[in-house]
Amino acid sequence: MSNHDEKPARKKISLTAKTEGEKPERKHKPARWSPLQRDRSKPAAKPAASEDKPAAKAGRGSTGPAEGRMDKKRPPGHAGKAKGYREEGTYPRDGRDARPARSRDEAGTDATPRRRNTPQAPALLKFFVPCPRGLEGELAKELVELGAADAAAGSGGVKFSGDIGLAWKVNLWSRLAIRVLQQVAEGNYRDEEDLYKVTLKQPWPDWFAVDKTIAIRTVAHNSPLKSLNFVTLRIKDAVCDRFRQDLELRPNVDAREPQVPILIYLEQDRFTLYLDLTGEPLNRRGYRVEPAPAPLNENLAAGLLKLSGWRPEMPLLDPMMGGGTILLEAAMMALNMAPGLKRHFAFEHLISFDKVEWTRLRKDAEAMQKEPQLLPIYGCDIDPRMIRAAGLNLKAAGLLDCVTLREGDVMAIPAPAEHGMIVSNPPYGVRLDTDATFYKGLGDALKQHFTGWSAWLISGDAEFPKGMGLAASRRIPLYNGPLECRLYEYKLIAGTMRKK
Repeated sequence: MSNHDEKPARKKISLTAKTEGEKPERKHKPARWSPLQRDRSKPAAKPAASEDKPAAKAGRGSTGPAEGRMDKKRPPGHAGKAKGYREEGTYPRDGRDARPARSRDEAGTDATPRRRNTPQAPALLKFFVPCPRGLEGELAKELVELGAADAAAGSGGVKFSGDIGLAWKVNLWSRLAIRVLQQVAEGNYRDEEDLYKVTLKQPWPDWFAVDKTIAIRTVAHNSPLKSLNFVTLRIKDAVCDRFRQDLELRPNVDAREPQVPILIYLEQDRFTLYLDLTGEPLNRRGYRVEPAPAPLNENLAAGLLKLSGWRPEMPLLDPMMGGGTILLEAAMMALNMAPGLKRHFAFEHLISFDKVEWTRLRKDAEAMQKEPQLLPIYGCDIDPRMIRAAGLNLKAAGLLDCVTLREGDVMAIPAPAEHGMIVSNPPYGVRLDTDATFYKGLGDALKQHFTGWSAWLISGDAEFPKGMGLAASRRIPLYNGPLECRLYEYKLIAGTMRKK
């Protein structure tokens, strides 16, 4: 018997060309299905399920999970929810999903496809936005326009709730706010140890990385605690101790330029703990390159324009403009320029920060901005150095060609239009040397040269209204920093309004 009879010969691979009589063996390539091919093809019979072999993976063309396929385990925070929120607890964890990860046993080994969880709406966060006192009502209106439906004005600021994206938008667009504070805890306290304990409980490592610098600021109103410095120290200790517990590391302190500022506000027996999302105050727009003596804060200047009812189509004059802050704020309003476009914010250092979403907000703001054009906004000052300072500041903001500046004395300059509005911060005793003679001359000049106009003047001098010799139609209490002021409205009509 030959070898061929004992066992079949092994198949050999030939490297030579096939002879004419041989048919080449047909090799099938794996089919690549397109949607059109799938529609035209007949459905293939499903293979019988086998317990020994793992289920086959779905092909690239399948539109859903194939039968017998198990979903891969998702990392925490990938449940379709917005980054920075959790469902339970008093405060969401930024950047993480609070649901515990499932173990292998809990996940099971069956091949039943799992249904994807429906994305849930982001949790609402609580915010407080301080502003110059007297502007709370105007700030509440501004926040409602930005999307904060539940904005509620209080003493020194406005509370509202929303997602973290709304807080970014407020930082970018608010003209009146000083900063945006995100509330992380509140409650009663008796001593520093109570404040330490509640601060230690907060998940600080979930909100910012250990390599970020921090600083604590304590603000108190009628607090019984003797040393606010000691409170600041204990809050700092609690934050660092929490990092040590979780990571065996602690963040560094930078009192001048912290990446993550933290603020605690104390009342008689209540406290509120905040993450400061702003950093440098919002009134620092980034365009004041040439300072002027006794300048007006940008958010207060914007507030004067809001309270006066000025509209961009109305001629506006500041005859004592100083560094031009009121003119700058008016021009930015007229061109719909977001005041926060030229600066950075503290929330950019938090884990919840989404650079893609923030870039989108900035691009939207840039697209909404109008092209620079000559506006009916006029500025004047008797000091040539102030003309230069205002010009440099306007140039830094890209608004030099939008505003008309001239050197001149408020006592002698003519009105630039038949009707319009004056909004100004005239010098007064606390800021600059003035006397009753100046006030009397100012009142006479306004009456003589600006008939048909209205004037809105802010002053912290109690003698100002008496010295003007004109009857104010409105007096609005305001604060320029710690200084109590009044905003006076004078309607300059020929033959009337002279105070007797």
